[in-house]
Amino acid sequence: MIKIKDRIILGIISGILAGIPGRLINAVEYRFNLTDVKYGQMATNLFLPKGKINTPEGRSIASLVNHIMISITGVITTYILSATGRDKSIIKGIGVTSIFWLLFFGLSSRLSLQVKTKKPLSPLLSFMDHVTLGALNGMIIQKIGDDALFPDAEETYNTEKIPLFHTGETSE
Repeated sequence: MIKIKDRIILGIISGILAGIPGRLINAVEYRFNLTDVKYGQMATNLFLPKGKINTPEGRSIASLVNHIMISITGVITTYILSATGRDKSIIKGIGVTSIFWLLFFGLSSRLSLQVKTKKPLSPLLSFMDHVTLGALNGMIIQKIGDDALFPDAEETYNTEKIPLFHTGETSE
């Protein structure tokens, strides 16, 4: 299996892959009327007036914003795992997405930046979606990331580690 050696590419790929189940779960929750807000609607609300949320343009913006956000989440998780090791990667991934959940659903709701939900279960379901995203993100990064990116691989003590930040120095 080919392992990814670039942290940014690894984060983008893992974020997009891990985001697929979350979007599907959110769509099912919306379809069964468990929540009255989809993530795309929240994202589109930042850029378009309410009447344009469910238009083709609104859905395009929603998809773009969602892919950017889950990619950023993947990159941040990748750097955290690169700095701290791959042990407990699922818990670390959940930690990252829990912080994002707090910021977006806690802080942004106070700033009136999101579509307001009228269902009390929506925030809890959203948190569970974010836990799923974080767990999958941590697991995917652990599986497809090259061992040289992480400080904890016992079997790679004799191999050169890729530094977390490029300093311009070369090791010889």
